[in-house]
Amino acid sequence: MRSHRSIYFAFCFVALAAAACSLHSKGPGTEPDARSIAETAKQAQAQFALGRSKHALEIYSSAYEKYHHSTGLRRGYIKLGEQIKSAADTAYQSGDVSEAGNDYRVLLESGITTRDFAGTLSFDEDYLNRQINACSKVLMESGLMTYREERLEEAIAIWKKALTFDPDNRNIKNALETATSQLQKLKQIK
Repeated sequence: MRSHRSIYFAFCFVALAAAACSLHSKGPGTEPDARSIAETAKQAQAQFALGRSKHALEIYSSAYEKYHHSTGLRRGYIKLGEQIKSAADTAYQSGDVSEAGNDYRVLLESGITTRDFAGTLSFDEDYLNRQINACSKVLMESGLMTYREERLEEAIAIWKKALTFDPDNRNIKNALETATSQLQKLKQIK
């Protein structure tokens, strides 16, 4: 008798646990609860505050894959994208073009501009590409000025910064190769 009661209670416990899990973890495409949205926003904002914009966007992207119909999640995702864009614009305007270029690249590679809400963003792929090019141009020119002053190591460092967000820029790669080769020759002479 006791074993039947134990089996019955075990069965009830498992059934209740399964019901609780199904209420808390919803399947793909269903609306997440407010607590889940708030937790996603909290995690993403914490990453953004730590300077980890890429990871913050990945948090929203992952949640959005599951719950793309959630208006609350969409609003948070858009807000984060706009915050990163604003931080990049501010960095650019204050002369920190390396930081700006990296943020524009993160936005571009995140795919946020291809989401179903992309039309509501204040930026698009063209804008991000223009800004990346503008940042590269500033660093290219800064590197050239430094190079002309015969400060090769500094010029190389500047151009390497540009390649972190514009890795296919042939002009910067050529300048970097030339300066690196010259620096090596100078070191051999000494």
